[in-house]
Amino acid sequence: MHKLFLVEDEALIRTGLKHLIEEVIGGFQVVGEAENGRLALEALKSVKPDVLISDIRMNEMNGLEMIRRVRDQYPELYILILSGYADFEYAKQAIKYGISDYLLKPVDRTELAQALGEFKRKHGARNALPGQPEEGETDQKGRQLIRKVKELVAQRLDQEISLQYMAEQVHLNHQYLSVLFKTETGQNFTDYVSRCRMNRAKQLLKETNLRIYEVAKLSGYLSSKHFMAVFKDYTGCTPTQYREQQ
Repeated sequence: MHKLFLVEDEALIRTGLKHLIEEVIGGFQVVGEAENGRLALEALKSVKPDVLISDIRMNEMNGLEMIRRVRDQYPELYILILSGYADFEYAKQAIKYGISDYLLKPVDRTELAQALGEFKRKHGARNALPGQPEEGETDQKGRQLIRKVKELVAQRLDQEISLQYMAEQVHLNHQYLSVLFKTETGQNFTDYVSRCRMNRAKQLLKETNLRIYEVAKLSGYLSSKHFMAVFKDYTGCTPTQYREQQ
């Protein structure tokens, strides 16, 4: 269970975020809350969270000033900014302090789930996709290239993934990558991506209370109807039935 600290001046928003993070997204425990940056800095001396989520506009000490000081003491802390201000200058300043993401209010559930999911992927195997093949490749260079492709696929499961795009990322001809991928893994690239999307969907259905359309979106399907059809074809049951069986 990852530890998370919330900094937000409105108690109602903090309560909503805590419920969303702990009960809907899952995998995180809110271990502390503060209504401004000054109180947050005091609390962080005793609470050691893995993730910090903070508003920008607050009394006494705003989020940007707090983050500037936090970075001096906790350079590796994963920080997400929530703000009702779609101002490029705020975003630019926040990025300068090494934040991991900048989300606008009202918070979109799937965007927050995606941002926290990225933290999981970068910190341990807790969010690793179950069932990903790890065949024993014999050629070292080929093994490294395929590992890189797999990492890129895992990072982009909520987006469009094409063989052409992957080939460009690893500086290979897409036809050569197709052959190399099949040789090293024993399966077609497209089949591998579909398998990973289904594994992501099953994981989200099991570990979160996100709605079906949100699971579909985070698994790379724009159409919930298409996602449900593919999921049933792959697992033999609907997403709702799968969730109920867990």
